[in-house]
Amino acid sequence: MNRLFYFLIMIICAAGMVSCDFSEAGPPSSVEGYAPVYFPKTSNDTLKFTGPQPTERPGKIVLKGDLLYQVEQYKGIHIIDFRDGDNARKIGFYEIFGCTELTIKDHYMYTNSGTAFIVIDIADLFNPRITDYRPDYWVGLSFPRPPGNGYFECPDPQKGIVLSWEKKTLKNPKCKL
Repeated sequence: MNRLFYFLIMIICAAGMVSCDFSEAGPPSSVEGYAPVYFPKTSNDTLKFTGPQPTERPGKIVLKGDLLYQVEQYKGIHIIDFRDGDNARKIGFYEIFGCTELTIKDHYMYTNSGTAFIVIDIADLFNPRITDYRPDYWVGLSFPRPPGNGYFECPDPQKGIVLSWEKKTLKNPKCKL
């Protein structure tokens, strides 16, 4: 009986081994997956004051005196004259690549430029200047995950900030969930 039992176990194991794939084939040369959609990189250590810009992706707001500051996601900060709330008007825009956060204390604006942390002296509203710049300060800010499992194109920070993902045919993908 013991011999029969061991013989059956060996047959089952052998059958299982036949169905295993021991090959070390790497990623496929072409496969359906996700590719990042970028907000193109400009320069993340510059600040530029410009005239009013259209609001497309509004973000956080801060009211300081008669001025309202509103984040334009990934592009910068709107400056709005709010003395008359019924007739508020844009008076300028700070171009700040990758901006998503904002707070103000006294005449200093604290914000981000992608993963960098910057402090801006806004005492002279039309001539702002960066007083502190810390690259790679917000390590927690990263790209959103692809919407599904499988292969995806690895994000390249040099191309900009990943806003979303699109399904497409990938060539030699290196990343996989």
